[in-house]
Amino acid sequence: MNRMFLEKTQLKILTTSDEINIIYPKDMTETRIDYINGLETKWNYKDNDDKPSEFTIEINNLTKTTANKIALKNNVILNAGYGSDLGEVASGFVIKKEYNDNVLKLTCSEIDVKYNKVISSAYEPMTTASTIIDDIAKQIDFYVKQLELKNDVVYKIGESIHGHALAEIQDIVKDCGSKINIKNNMIYIYYKDLADTSKIVIDYTSGLLEEPKSSNVPEIKIEAKKEEKPKTETKKSTKKSTKKTTKKATTKKEAKKVEIKEDYEVKCLLIHYLKKGDVFHLKSQEVDGDMRILSMSIDNFIMTLKVKVINEKGK
Repeated sequence: MNRMFLEKTQLKILTTSDEINIIYPKDMTETRIDYINGLETKWNYKDNDDKPSEFTIEINNLTKTTANKIALKNNVILNAGYGSDLGEVASGFVIKKEYNDNVLKLTCSEIDVKYNKVISSAYEPMTTASTIIDDIAKQIDFYVKQLELKNDVVYKIGESIHGHALAEIQDIVKDCGSKINIKNNMIYIYYKDLADTSKIVIDYTSGLLEEPKSSNVPEIKIEAKKEEKPKTETKKSTKKSTKKTTKKATTKKEAKKVEIKEDYEVKCLLIHYLKKGDVFHLKSQEVDGDMRILSMSIDNFIMTLKVKVINEKGK
């Protein structure tokens, strides 16, 4: 059977008055009368490095009465998959709402607006980095689900924090030689890639669509840089006025290597179990090894993964 007949989306929106549930495509076995069954629903997901990840939803032929119930900051849960195998792809809060011609468009952020909250805190001498991370997270209602620091730095003279909460945590994690991943309001901190016996295998039998594209392609970026020349003074002659003007700055081109974070770009069918930071095994005609997901986007049930090699056979 063609995969498009198996694709399924379930959307749950928690409003102040009730819960709106939408299923697409129409499920003939669904008997709950409070479910909106069969309205065309489109969505995509984009993982962002510098700010919270976002997903957009478009619902066609939704009545104005129902659309009016949905407001900014409402919680949204997006489940998707194939047939009966559904799972959470994203959840977050409505940050933008548009309704025109019976079409509702929602933009949602995976992280609550509290992530950008500015905090000010002072910590006593000999306070550890892990203590500060835990405290900052609690101030913005985030949960530290994994805290494995390579070096739990001790601030011998104390530490003062003033700034955006998550940015402060990211700086501390960096000081400790560790990495951070944020999923919804959960914080995962680690410093080594652990072996995972339950890794998902992505190959041509499980959804891989094409050969992974290598990002390790030699590239030189040419940047133009102005080089200032010493100014020449203006001289005047008694016989004839002559004027020497300042020479224009010359432009010097410099070659600069492009920094590449990921090793491969992988395209595959939606696997709702996979999240940013997860490890999976990639097997294609040319690549065979364990990969960690650095970033991901989903469009029309197609996942694009930027991955880093943990170990690769033959390398």
